[in-house]
This record gives sequence, structure tokens and C-alpha cells, in this order.
Amino acid sequence: MIQNHKDRLIGGHVQGFTLLELLVVSVILALLSVIIAQVFFTTMRTNSKTETVRDVKGNGDRAIDTMNRLIQNAKSVQMPSSCPEYPLVGTTIKKIILTNFDEGVTTLKCVQEVVGGVSIARIASSSATQTVYLMNSNVSVYDPIGSANACTNNALAFTCSSVGTIPSSITIKFTLHQANSAASVVDTSSGSFQTSVIVRNK
Repeated sequence: MIQNHKDRLIGGHVQGFTLLELLVVSVILALLSVIIAQVFFTTMRTNSKTETVRDVKGNGDRAIDTMNRLIQNAKSVQMPSSCPEYPLVGTTIKKIILTNFDEGVTTLKCVQEVVGGVSIARIASSSATQTVYLMNSNVSVYDPIGSANACTNNALAFTCSSVGTIPSSITIKFTLHQANSAASVVDTSSGSFQTSVIVRNK
């Protein structure tokens, strides 16, 4: 009992932490909290950016693949008239019209609309009975000239090339951008897509 009492006393004072030691520990804990929070937010932002990039790429690839298939399976292609007719060869236009083997007509074009209060532009396949969007509402066709999510300035561009009077291919070009305009520059993602589709000569 006496020994324990002596152990607790040094120079007549009870052992404990000094104010300086408490301040040092508090500063270290605060720094650790800041570092952990920064790592957490950086990880969350990286995951969000990765998801956005994946969404843009997935939508672009899906739109390219669908348009490629529709054009290749069409009975004829109009831009808006016969592809090799002057001055359409080498001219960029904003939509093409496909005639299917069942004589149905499908138009591939960019459509501007408002979804959830946000103006976006989507690639659509329109027929007499329905309109099917080739991309979801998380991304938008982007007009690099007007710097906006819009169909303007041939943001979705079709260009016809030919050999003589025979159409050979149609080049499709567009850029997709994150639809959420409120996102920060760091979190924003975009991607450019281009392909040439061989036209079947019938």
C-alpha cells in the first residue's frame, strides 16, 4: 500500500500527462483524421470517376454497334437521298434514313430532350411506331463547337464515301459527355467515338 503510494508520487506530485503532451496527442489525432478522411474521399471520387468513364464508354460502344448493325441489315440507305448522289458524297449530315427489308423506315438521328430537369441529347432510332434510344440518360451527345450537351453543329455526324457511283461506307462520328452539368470538372467524363460501316450494295 505504501509502495503503491510512493510509485504514484514523484517529487510530491501525482504522475500524469502534461498539457504539452495532451496537445501533441490531439494534433496527431487530428492529422490522422484528416489523412483518413482525404484517403476516403479520394477513393470515393476515383470510384465515381471510374463508373462515369465506364458508363460513357459502354453507351458509346452500344450506340456504335447498334447503328452498325442497322445500317448493314438495311435494304437501302438514304442520306437523305441516295448516298452516292452529289453533293452528299463527302458531306457531313446529321441523320440517315434506312429502308428495311419489310419496307419499314428507320431514321438514325440525334434527339434533344429534357430528362429530370437536365437538357440532354441522345442518339435515337425512330420508326413509324416507336423511338428507341441507343444510350441511357446518364450521358449526352456533346457538341464540341458549342461546348454543350446538344445535337447542334452535327454533333452526331454521318459522312458518306463511295467508289464511283456505288456507296462503299458511311462514317459515324460523335462525342459523348456526362449528362450531369453540375458535376465538377474533375468528375466529368467524355469520350469520342467513330466507325466506318460498310454499306451492302444491293
